[in-house]
Amino acid sequence: MAKYAANGWEVSVLCATRGEAGRRGDYEKENLSTGGFGLVRQREMEEACRVLGVRKPLFMKCADGRVAKDCRNSAKAIIVRFLRKWKPNTVITFGPDGVSGHADHVAIGGIATAAAREAGIRSLYYVLRSESLSTCCKPEVPVSSPPVTTVIDVSGYVERKLQAMRCYRSQKHLLSEDPAVIRDTVNGREHFHRALPAEFTVGREDHLFVPFS
Repeated sequence: MAKYAANGWEVSVLCATRGEAGRRGDYEKENLSTGGFGLVRQREMEEACRVLGVRKPLFMKCADGRVAKDCRNSAKAIIVRFLRKWKPNTVITFGPDGVSGHADHVAIGGIATAAAREAGIRSLYYVLRSESLSTCCKPEVPVSSPPVTTVIDVSGYVERKLQAMRCYRSQKHLLSEDPAVIRDTVNGREHFHRALPAEFTVGREDHLFVPFS
């Protein structure tokens, strides 16, 4: 996101939940209400987006952990509305693996994919697992990721990416304090799977914008 924002693209973020049911890290002893912790998580994401140079994120306020059960129809309607309003060149969401197998990630990825098709989006990508995901957030169950079709060089933005990750103070237990592990986790390449359009030539793309005639 930082790379494209720095190169003049307008980057928008739409979140399903605020993450209020997640682990609380340093906030564990503060006895915050669920809503209070949700506000903490929201502010963390807002700060991370500011660091990355993207627009302030919008939140659909689905209940954390219940996207598939309680929010499927409403979330799809909201996403379709924003896609028709924004008319984005490209949409990025979770694939069927949810990156880490997280139920909300899997659910919102499927919802966003359906919404993108309904809104007539022509370019859709799934973000894929980092090669070193196991160093910070090992999936609870085995996860099979879609194949890599696109590799983006973000080597010039690694420090900014790391700075954005550190904005999530409630989640810092996921990021090692070992510099060597951090270098492996926050590397200079990001991997994606192109879901739309599905047709592409042999070889991997190095960009996220598909030219249309």
